[in-house]
Amino acid sequence: MEKNNEVMNQPTELQKQNLLTKVLSSPEFHDSKRYQELLQYLVDKSKKVETLKETEIAHEVFGKDSKFDPNTDPLIRSYISNLRKKLEHYYLTTTDEIEYKIEIPKGHYLVKYSPNEKYSPVKQNHVQSKYFYIGIILLLAAIFIWREFGGQGYSERDGSYAEHPVWKEFLLNHSLPTIIVLGDYLVLSEKGKIDGRTFLRVPQINSEKALNDSTKLVPGKYSNYEIAEVTFVGAGASMGLPQVLNVFNNANKNVIVKLSNELTWADFQKNNIVYLGTLKSLYKLDTLFSRSNIRYSLEPNTLKLVDGKNKSQKQFTLNWHGGNYEKNYSVILKLMISNKNSVLFLTGFSEVSVMDAIKSTTEQNFLSRINSFSKSEVTQNPLSFEMISETEGVRYTVFKSKIKHFSPIGNSRN
Repeated sequence: MEKNNEVMNQPTELQKQNLLTKVLSSPEFHDSKRYQELLQYLVDKSKKVETLKETEIAHEVFGKDSKFDPNTDPLIRSYISNLRKKLEHYYLTTTDEIEYKIEIPKGHYLVKYSPNEKYSPVKQNHVQSKYFYIGIILLLAAIFIWREFGGQGYSERDGSYAEHPVWKEFLLNHSLPTIIVLGDYLVLSEKGKIDGRTFLRVPQINSEKALNDSTKLVPGKYSNYEIAEVTFVGAGASMGLPQVLNVFNNANKNVIVKLSNELTWADFQKNNIVYLGTLKSLYKLDTLFSRSNIRYSLEPNTLKLVDGKNKSQKQFTLNWHGGNYEKNYSVILKLMISNKNSVLFLTGFSEVSVMDAIKSTTEQNFLSRINSFSKSEVTQNPLSFEMISETEGVRYTVFKSKIKHFSPIGNSRN
């Protein structure tokens, strides 16, 4: 009878996948590809077999040959022990409401799912709804305020941005209209359903190509899903939008707002572009971003500075997390892409990073911060540049921001 109750109190396959997605995208795992692969492997194996040996893990995950001897090599036991600790830390520090936990019982290598005693079904629905739609709600509120009260301003600060080194070219009387692009995230939905559909957000998938690549890697994994017609905007972009719109308040300029997945190549030819969002949501803008000396990797989250021959000169890698408190990197990049067009990227790996980039460029002391870091006066006009800052914060609040790299970029327009 006890065994039957245990079987009945198990998550569905969809719940298991959603739980695994949350765990793999958490701070404990998203910077460690090896532990992501190991946990994914153990979860997949647990669906197919009843026992699992150290030698199998060593061969299939770590590429060890037949000479591997678990009696003399503690590699697998060490990784599994660390994996248990990572899972424990995630459950202790996460604010996600989860109904089940993934566990690896001592002395075993297959996972099991146990009910989370702290889970509250009512709260779970509230949290899912809150975080799925918070970006859209804030975005709509910002656009409404802009349309209704645009001429009255958003900030208590006085001062024009007409001579601000970041925004000057966007505000000139003869400059092109500006499109503010909000980075949005791809969402999957169940196929063949209209009512009561389940929507799935997979952090590693943010394009049709990424979905196809994932399907090739694990056939059938997302066979019941397709790219949804809905999307959502990160809180960094939507909460920072009013600050950017404030820049244009006193300028008689045409400004429109678009999602990054809606951009067309004609938009780049006829408009200036201001991008707000994470590096993951660049979409077509990725091509323009690569014109700088900054290269980024999402797994692990790494920024590289390269020279003219694309050789790495310096690297910034995320390696510190503590629950919801994070150290991260923001990127501010301003490029001239044609005879008339300017593109400004306010981005980073996380929502905190995005908010830091927006905050930095909308402050009146921006140039003095740059001069202090460079220990010399920046005189380039118009100013094209790349900048990386180390930022610390919790959720959507920036506590500290420190410039780690600043470099002007040649003003020759391509």
